[in-house]
Amino acid sequence: MSPRQQTASLAEPRPDTGRAGPLVLIDADNTLWDTDGVFAEAQLGLLDAVEHAANLAGPKIDRLQFVREFDQELAQRHHLGLRYPTRLLIDALTLGLQGVGSQEAVRRAWSNGADSGLDRALVAKMESDFFVNIAIQPKLLAGVVKGLRDLASIGATSVVFTEGSRKRVVRTIESHQLGEFIDRVFEAPKTVRMFDRVKKLARKGQSIYVIGDQLTRDIRPANEAGVKTIYVPGGFQPKWELEADSLPTFQARSFDGAVSFLLHAEHAPHAANGPAEDWDYLRVQNRT
Repeated sequence: MSPRQQTASLAEPRPDTGRAGPLVLIDADNTLWDTDGVFAEAQLGLLDAVEHAANLAGPKIDRLQFVREFDQELAQRHHLGLRYPTRLLIDALTLGLQGVGSQEAVRRAWSNGADSGLDRALVAKMESDFFVNIAIQPKLLAGVVKGLRDLASIGATSVVFTEGSRKRVVRTIESHQLGEFIDRVFEAPKTVRMFDRVKKLARKGQSIYVIGDQLTRDIRPANEAGVKTIYVPGGFQPKWELEADSLPTFQARSFDGAVSFLLHAEHAPHAANGPAEDWDYLRVQNRT
């Protein structure tokens, strides 16, 4: 399947550096902006709504951790992953508040949501409210504008790559006025095959990098396609991420830190052999 794409309007032409700048594939959610923060607030609001509807009280501390125990259990079981229907989480949380363990609560919510005892019209209303809350525009993460500006300064082709909604990603780019830095937006599954196909877009001698926050979805398939990868860990790491055995080429603490490595790798490859404390990144590919 070919990736769907949309070109973001560029405010200014890129500088002519005399050679092809790198092709940089950039994950959107939790790499450029804080989607996890939006979901965290929405999930906490959902827990409040479920408590009120069920007339039950959940934990007073670690409330987000409580929700995400059920959330991750559902994501691991459902073929849609984290895009599972929200009503399943509502019913599982209700059962959890009744004292049912996360695995059994998820099983029962999936097999028969009415087991939770909640009115189905109320469940539909909570689900609708949740969709409204996750549609809030996320905030940009630290260093994003600087990093994108630095990429543009060397004539890089910056492509935002998402498995989510292309339209939503373009709206967020426009909301934060990032269009002048982004050349294209691709919506496609992040598979080895897809990264192999994207590599064919590169011009002769053009370097390719992938910058992302997920080892399993961004880093592993790009590694297997032979693309240099830069991992910028997000604030929330699902348990399957913690168990991943994929190592990126480099790891950075922020988006502009990732771009800093890329710039030095492009213009002074020998600098990557210098002291680690001189750079805002950590080389991890060959660690022991």
